[in-house]
Amino acid sequence: MDSNALYNITYGLYVVGCISDDKPAGCIINTCFQVTSENPSLAICLNKKNYTLDCIKKNPRFSISIISEDTVPMIISSFGFRSSRDADKYADFGYDELDGTPAVRGSFCGRLILDAVNFIDCGTHVIVIGKLVGSYAGSGTPMTYAYYHRVIKGNAPENAPTYRTPQESE
Repeated sequence: MDSNALYNITYGLYVVGCISDDKPAGCIINTCFQVTSENPSLAICLNKKNYTLDCIKKNPRFSISIISEDTVPMIISSFGFRSSRDADKYADFGYDELDGTPAVRGSFCGRLILDAVNFIDCGTHVIVIGKLVGSYAGSGTPMTYAYYHRVIKGNAPENAPTYRTPQESE
């Protein structure tokens, strides 16, 4: 099967933030979508190896920061290519506490606060369903995954659903 068509599906980029053991944790995701409009629910997808998923399972409240084209690219590399198990991803940027969650400081299109209510096993990844409990306006144009690859020249980390091996990227 030729999976190249999958790389034409559009995505956004988001920072997920949560608290575990009184420390902030977080990661970059490219899968976030609204599931319901009444009592809004959203879905995100995280790799099972991802420390942020472990944290959300322990403490179900989490934030989603919608990355804009103006967001500092170092936020993407810091939150996308290191593990919160090994590094304080917020050290270089700081964070604001929003409704019990860390939200990395920077330029974002908006912030969403959710409580995880369901986890759906998808093999290598888990879909987390969250109920919206708060939102904060931002500004700018949302950064798409295509913009990230085309303009910023970024790559997908190994745990991302869209990861391509170097051979596949050629």
